[in-house]
Amino acid sequence: MKKLLLIFPLIFQISMVLKAQINPALAAQLQQILDNRVLINGDKGVSACLIMQNGDTWKGTAGVGQNSIAITDTTVFHGASITKANVATLILLLAENNYLHLDSAWTKYISLNANFNPSITIRQLLNHTSGIKDYLETPSAGTLITSNYNYSFTPFEILENVADDSPLFAPGTNFSYATTNYALLSLIAQTVTGNPVEQELRTRIWNPLGMTHTYFGGYENYTEPKAGIWWDFGMGLQNYSNQPYTSMLTFGYGGANIVTTPYDLAKFARAVYTGTVLTSSSFNQMKTFTTNSYPFWNGYGLGAHRMYSGTVNTLGHDGYYTNLSDMFHSFDYGFTLVTMTNTQTQIFAIYKAMYTAIKNFITTGQVENMKSDVISISPNPAYKNISVRLNSNYSDTEINIMDISGKIVYKEANIKSNSFEVNLEHLQEGIYFVKIITPEAVSTKKLILTR
Repeated sequence: MKKLLLIFPLIFQISMVLKAQINPALAAQLQQILDNRVLINGDKGVSACLIMQNGDTWKGTAGVGQNSIAITDTTVFHGASITKANVATLILLLAENNYLHLDSAWTKYISLNANFNPSITIRQLLNHTSGIKDYLETPSAGTLITSNYNYSFTPFEILENVADDSPLFAPGTNFSYATTNYALLSLIAQTVTGNPVEQELRTRIWNPLGMTHTYFGGYENYTEPKAGIWWDFGMGLQNYSNQPYTSMLTFGYGGANIVTTPYDLAKFARAVYTGTVLTSSSFNQMKTFTTNSYPFWNGYGLGAHRMYSGTVNTLGHDGYYTNLSDMFHSFDYGFTLVTMTNTQTQIFAIYKAMYTAIKNFITTGQVENMKSDVISISPNPAYKNISVRLNSNYSDTEINIMDISGKIVYKEANIKSNSFEVNLEHLQEGIYFVKIITPEAVSTKKLILTR
C-alpha cells in the first residue's frame, strides 16, 4: 500500500466547531442549513463536515440523537451504503497486493450454496453489472430486520438463504444496484486474507487515515453516543433509536453497516479521492463509470459515483439505510463535504443545499446574509398577497420562492424597487421560502401560506 498523505436541544441545541477557521459567514450559512433541517424539515439530528481545498475544516451539528441527547461531532451515525466505498477501496488495495484480480470470477475465491452466475467477476460485483438482485429490496427485508432486533445475520445466511440468486441479466450487460454484490465482496476479502473484513478495513484504511470513530457495525463495539434511527421498514416512519441495532447492522453486512462520523468520512473521502490511498492505476479504475446507472448519479464506477445530475466532476457515495448519508469530493472546487442525518427524509437534500452554498462562496465570495432585518415579509402567515421590503435600495433584485422540497414556484428578476408586492394565490397552502438575491447580498425568509 502506498504511503498515505493525510490532509488533514434539548431538541434544537446547536453545536458548531471551527478548526483552522473557514470563513465565518460561510460557516454561519452552513450551520443555518443544518438548523433548518431540524427546525423545518423534520430531521431529528444532523451532522456535517467540510474540508476546504487548503485543509481548513468545519464541523456542524443540530438536533438530537438517541435518548434526546444533543448531537455532537463525535456522535456516530450509520453510514449505510457509504460502506460500499470503504469495501471497494479495500478490494482495490487487495488487488494491488495480488490477493485477488478484478477480472477473475468470484468462484475462484469462495464457494457458496447459491446459484449466482459463476462467471461474474470481481469488477462486475464492484460496479453492479453482475445481474445479482438486491436482497435489501426484497419485500420480506423489513420483517426480517424487525422481527428480532438482537438477531445477528451471517454473510453466508444472507447470501445463501435471504438473497434471490436468480439473475436479472447476463453479467456485464446492464446495471442494477445491489448490496448483495458487496456482501459477497466482503466475504471474499475475508476469505483471501484470512482475517475478518473489519480487521482488514481497520488495518489498511481506517487506522492509517486516523478514522478513530469508525466501526464495522454489528461486528465491533463502540462507546460513542448514537445518532439514533427514525426510519420506515415498511410500517411508516418510526423511532427505532432504543431498539438493539444488531439485526439492522448485520443485515447490511459489507454494503450498508459502517458506523462513523462525518469528520472520519471526510478524511476518508479526501484521501481516497485525491489519489493518496490507491495507486494511479487503481484510482483510474475506480473512476471508470458504467454506461448505465441511476440517471441522477451520472454513472457508477468501482464503489463510487457522481453526486447528482449536473455535478459531473464529483466523486463519492451516498447512503440510504437506517440513516441518510452523503459523502463527495468536488474536483472543480477542491472541497470535500459529508452530511449525515438520523431520519429518513429527502435524499441529497442537506448535501445539495450545502454544496450550492460552498460553490457560490468559492466562485463569487458571497454568502447568504444571516441578518434578520435584511428583508421583511408581511403578512406572514399570508393568504394571497405578500409585501416584500428590503432594508436598502438595490439596483437589481431577484426574488425566488421555493416550496419545502427546494423547487422554485415563483421567480421574478430585475426588480428595481426596495418595496414590492407578490401575488401567490396560485400556490397551495404550506411552507415556502422567499429568497432575495441582490448584487450585494442574498437573504432567505420562511413564509407560511394559509387557505
